[in-house]
Amino acid sequence: MSFTPDDTLPARSLAAVCEAYGLGTPVDTVFIARGAMGAVNKITTELDGRRQNWTVKRSYWSHYTEDAIRREVEFTEQCRGVGVPGPRSIPRTDDGSYVLTIDDQPSGDDRPAIDDHPGVGEQPGDDQAERGEHPGTSTQYRVLDWLDGRVGRDDDPERIVPIAEWLAAIHRLAADTDGQPIDPWFIRVDYQWDELATRLDGSAPDLAELIRSRRRDLLELTELVNGAPQDGAVWCHTDVGAENLIWLPEGPWLIDWENSGPLVPRQELGGVIRANADRGIELYAAYRRAGGPAEFHQPSDLATSVAAHLNFLGVQSELLLDESHPEQHDFARNAVNKVGRSVSTMAELEKWIIELSAVG
Repeated sequence: MSFTPDDTLPARSLAAVCEAYGLGTPVDTVFIARGAMGAVNKITTELDGRRQNWTVKRSYWSHYTEDAIRREVEFTEQCRGVGVPGPRSIPRTDDGSYVLTIDDQPSGDDRPAIDDHPGVGEQPGDDQAERGEHPGTSTQYRVLDWLDGRVGRDDDPERIVPIAEWLAAIHRLAADTDGQPIDPWFIRVDYQWDELATRLDGSAPDLAELIRSRRRDLLELTELVNGAPQDGAVWCHTDVGAENLIWLPEGPWLIDWENSGPLVPRQELGGVIRANADRGIELYAAYRRAGGPAEFHQPSDLATSVAAHLNFLGVQSELLLDESHPEQHDFARNAVNKVGRSVSTMAELEKWIIELSAVG
């Protein structure tokens, strides 16, 4: 990358994005947020005589593929049809594709070079980040409608019902996975925790000690994830949470559909319930009232929430050790510290199952 994770788009890249997607004349760009995989910018343009706003997503790891984005767009449309509102992805005006790849390195040209074959490359991005592979000199972008509303919060009391009803609708939709397997991120943990702690000793001894202090839990949970059954997968959003709600005057919308893919409904629901902590039982009851089909019977029904937690801990630890991406180290250090301290215990999972089973 030629600019830092929380930079706005370079002027030449902004102009290229606006031209490729037919957004009009660029006026302004503002950095909004970042995650592990990329950044979100709000851009303002002049189009047809008026100001318009757009969401521009920038990948840190060149993880966008055209096939994956097209499947996401199709799934978002299916979910809109059953009452789950999501933003529209904007296609390029030249060929109808959704991904734009730009050479962002400084050059003598007046504008950056554009890759005519977007979406061709390695995936998934999480694996690329984990291995520390450099994405090269280019950057991937995509554009969506800007939703001018309030971003949801984990302490928002109004979040429970829409989340529960959306999950129920998506699970009842049971969109076909077309034979695509579940992403290993959700069902497999392959980190050797002792070895990882040893490698962290040099650069982050405090985090190495944190991992050692949770050794028993990490080993037990890894075994739970890797032995959990994964039957009945359907296409899911996989990242439903308060922070992915945008509250508009007419009600909330669900954003960040990029990680959508095959998942077992009870596993997706389990992750959302645990993320909502003291209101998780209330969310499950609302889901069941809305006709949601998932039920809970054993700790392994919560395995996906555990897998995502442990894999994120592992990925960010590896990123912290990767000297080729120092711009990502602050984020990684904070993530490892936070996630490592919040690792569950088997006793906590068993307690969840008892409480969920009582809901019926």
